[in-house]
This record gives sequence, C-alpha cells and structure tokens, in this order.
Amino acid sequence: MIDFIKDLILHFFIILSLGFMYNFLWMQKRSVYKKQIFKMAILATLLVTMALPVRFHGGMEFDFKLIPVFIAFFYLSRTDGLLIAMVLLLLRSLVEIERLPIVAVNYGVIIILFFAIEKPYKTSTVNRRIAFGLFVYGLVTATRLAALIKSGHAGDYMYLVVFSLVSFIALSLFIYIIEMTNLQLKLMHELHKAEKFSAISQLAASVAHEIRNPMTTIRGFMQVLQGERNLSDDQNLFITISLQELDRTQTIINNFLALAKPNTGSMDQIDLSAILKETTAFMRSYSHLGNTELVEAIDKNLCIKGDAHELRQVFINILKNGIEAMPSGGSIFIIAKVDKDNVRIEFRDEGIGMTKEQLARIGHPYYSTKEKGTGLGMMISYDIVQRMRGKINVESEEGKGTTFTILLPCG
Repeated sequence: MIDFIKDLILHFFIILSLGFMYNFLWMQKRSVYKKQIFKMAILATLLVTMALPVRFHGGMEFDFKLIPVFIAFFYLSRTDGLLIAMVLLLLRSLVEIERLPIVAVNYGVIIILFFAIEKPYKTSTVNRRIAFGLFVYGLVTATRLAALIKSGHAGDYMYLVVFSLVSFIALSLFIYIIEMTNLQLKLMHELHKAEKFSAISQLAASVAHEIRNPMTTIRGFMQVLQGERNLSDDQNLFITISLQELDRTQTIINNFLALAKPNTGSMDQIDLSAILKETTAFMRSYSHLGNTELVEAIDKNLCIKGDAHELRQVFINILKNGIEAMPSGGSIFIIAKVDKDNVRIEFRDEGIGMTKEQLARIGHPYYSTKEKGTGLGMMISYDIVQRMRGKINVESEEGKGTTFTILLPCG
C-alpha cells in the first residue's frame, strides 16, 4: 500500500508540473520556443509514467499515459496528439510486444473519441471541459475494471477507484491551470488593447479638431482653383487627386473623432433584419465594381437593442473590407439567424484571407492589411459591438477567405 501511494503521488505531481510549465512558458514575454519545449515536456512525462507505473497489490499495474495524449491533442494540435500516441505504441512494442494489439485498439478508439469531442470541447467553458475529461476517464476506468476482473484481481477494485480518482483530479487541475493561464493572457491582451484605445482617444480629442479646420480651408482653396479655366489637364488632374486625398484624410479625422467621443445614447429596440438588408442593398453597387456578389440568408424579425446608425457603420466596414479582399471577384455570404440567446451574423468572403499574425492584430490601432488602411474602421467596429454587449469573432485562412461572426444579445 505504501509503494502504491508513493507512486500515485509521484505521478500526480508529474502531471501537475506540466500545468505549471505551461503557465511559465506562455506567460513569458520574450520569444521562446514554447510549443516545442512543452511538447518535449509531454514526451518526458509519457516516458516517466510508462517507466514507473503505479503497481497494485497482486502485480497489476497502471499508469497515467492517457493524460499526456489528452494534453497534446487538445492543447497543442491533432498532429501532436497522434504523434504522442504513436510514441506510446512504439514504447509499448519495445516493452511488451504481445500486448501491443490490445493497446493499439484501445488508443485507436480513444483517438476517434477525441476527434468526436474536439469541437464541443474547444467551444466549452472550463467546467464543461473538466466534465469532458471525466467522461473520457470514466470510459478508460471501465475498460481497466474489465481488465482487472478478467485477470482475476476483482478484489483490488478499490486500488483502481483511488487510482482513477487521483488521475482525474490531476487532469482536472491541469485543465484548470491551463484555462486560467489562457484567461489571464486574454485579459492582459484586452487590457493592452484598452490602453492603446485610451491613448488613441486622448490623441484624437486633442488633435482632430485642430486639424479639421485648416483641412477645410485647404479644401476650399483647392475647389476654387479647380474652377479656373486656364489650367492644364495635368494641373486639373493634380487638383482632383489632392481633393480625393483631402477627402480620405477627412474620413480618418472623422474616425478619430468617433473614437474620442463615442455615441453613448440610449439603446433602442431595432429590427436587425431590416438594417442588414438595407446595408446589403446599399453596398451592392460597390460590390459590383469589384466583381463581387453579395449572397443573403437573413432570417426575418431579428430584433436587438442597440443603435441603428452605429450598426450600419459596423456592417459597412466589414462588407467593404470583404469586397476589397477579393481583387479577382467572388462572393460574400451574409447569414443572420437566432443562436440561443443571441443573434448571430456571419460575413463570409472568398478573399485572400489572413495569416495567424494578421488575425491576432485585427482591431488594433494603426493596424490594417490594406496598403492605405488605418485600422480605425475595424477598431471602431469592435468598440461599437462591445458597447452593445456583443462579440466579434474572426476566422481566416490564407487563400481561402475570412469569416466575421458578430454575436449580439436578442432584444
């Protein structure tokens, strides 16, 4: 019994150390090979748990090798999970070749189970993820109990119960540490964005009005010059280009002012379906210029609480970006429907897409994937949706397009 408890405690803290290592690596600000180091730590954990199994009374032994496979699959990638499982099978073939077929079948079923629950797992809350872990470990415990009975050691079931309970606690604590680390990173990221937003707002409040006045004067003089009859074609062209650039600068100034003094009016109940259809109709002529088709699938009578003018601004920003992301043409699919307690609006284009680095910076001040973009349009859109107690999620893949998903509470 003493050896059993010692081995169990050792394995428990080995698994727990993985969680603390994840926290340490991902909280580092300097550039380190986080995933590679963590992958090596998972492999080392697998080796230790298999080399030092927990022995029961009567010669039966089990280990925690399932947990490294679980961790690699759900917190690194599918490929890493499969790689760890293959290493596990390789090690088993070196130690007990006669048991390899059984282990291969068991872990084949487990990997299929992982694929089945991967999507709901990654979209679940912390508590539900722990429940998924309990479900997986419950199935594994059932197979281990069957093996215990078959080997004639049914009387040692209490050892298995204690072992499985400690295993589950170790896995649950690991999941909790990882999720809290990810939440902390997300909060730090949001705080960093808020600090940037505050700095931009202060800058806008102090500078925008001062720039607007001389810009208006310059534009007036340019318009007077454009009316002169003795100008050459080149001079008229230069004046036209200058007026276009002044208009673009005026748009940027207006965006700065919108950041400096956002709308804080009351939230009214509005017909989102009507606003979305009106905005789509308004943008259709612009989409035709880019050889782009707008495809609607908008449910009727979708109502939310918000500001109709600001929502139009958000939809126009996203549609304009989607059209400009398809220089060779294509389709933008606009889908709106009720999703539980929210209205879900999707804008899915077939454009050039974005890299993971670009995706991570969407909505940040001064960042844009367009050559002449300022990033203020998307920054304002994120702010508007956030003030309406909603969320914007972006998914993108290079060469395959981008999907903007807006979730807004039902009115």
